[in-house]
Amino acid sequence: MLKSYIIAIPAALLLAFAPMRAQAEESLVNSQVDVDVTGKDAADAKEQAMIKAHSDALAELLGKFTTPEQVTSIIAGLDSEKINALVRGTEVVEEKISANRYRARLTITFDADEISGLIGKSGAGTPGQVAAPVGSFLIIPAYEEDGVQMLWEEGNPWRNAWKLQGLEATSGDIVVPFGDENDSKVVDSLGIASANYAALLPLTLRYGVSDIVVVQAKLIHNPDVQLEVVKRRINRMQNEVNLTTYRADPQETKEALLARAARDIADSLEHKKTEEMEERKTTAGGERNNMMVLASISTLASWTQLRAKLTTLPMIDKLEVLALAPQQVDLIIHYRGSPDSLSNAITAQNIRLVKNANYWVISRD
Repeated sequence: MLKSYIIAIPAALLLAFAPMRAQAEESLVNSQVDVDVTGKDAADAKEQAMIKAHSDALAELLGKFTTPEQVTSIIAGLDSEKINALVRGTEVVEEKISANRYRARLTITFDADEISGLIGKSGAGTPGQVAAPVGSFLIIPAYEEDGVQMLWEEGNPWRNAWKLQGLEATSGDIVVPFGDENDSKVVDSLGIASANYAALLPLTLRYGVSDIVVVQAKLIHNPDVQLEVVKRRINRMQNEVNLTTYRADPQETKEALLARAARDIADSLEHKKTEEMEERKTTAGGERNNMMVLASISTLASWTQLRAKLTTLPMIDKLEVLALAPQQVDLIIHYRGSPDSLSNAITAQNIRLVKNANYWVISRD
């Protein structure tokens, strides 16, 4: 069996809880919250707790897909009745009821299409600065052979190979879309090559994933049979692209070649996920430190954007604002790890950093 060939390609050269997949028509997503509310009596406490649970669950869900500022803006524009209209179900995981107190852990189910619409209206269609949690991968398998392009069609052999791979993956990390009318409204075979995170956002909500992996495969017959696969892993923080070529063995069928390629890509995704989880554990367990920082700003919006970039860094526990002036924000960054690791992470976000003996100066420019 000949080896695969992997070539890294700049993205510019090539155009984040459990999913619910019971039926193709479903477009639901879950959020779990804890509530502890005291009222006039048990019934009043429970009623107030449900209202709070719906609001908190919605905020928690929105926080996985957009910025803290956009979450605040969206929630501020909704009253309890509007939020309740988004809810499709409430499951009580645990609860304790006393004379005038209600405590519970609840799983709230929302209409994912409605949530997607809220985010779109809030202006979250541009790339945000929220780190998506490591989770399942939604595979979008586009296929081309003899000039014919396919995506959601039942006759797409590449999609069928991924559906089988999803069944074989015991980790459950590989999710293949239903390919129904709702999915086809989001993207088609002509638009998949240039689709970005904003365009594919409805799919992340519908299937409850943080990462979308677009795998565009092209089968070439001459001079040798080979499969060229452009893989794009997309989330709010990245658009990682590479090209892999799989050459068929002399006796290997097209179906076997497609299955081998799908299995290899799935293995690489699982390996990458394991590496990222270990990195997060290392960061989370680092020594806790703090750093005095002066943020140079030009407008309030520039501070909001700068703060959003800082909050994506996994080693940062808290940003403690000491003073806010028109052109400067004084703050203390509470973080885990070494000062060098923090400075490297900050500059990696394209933030200008100047180190002084007792404090740092940062700016967006």
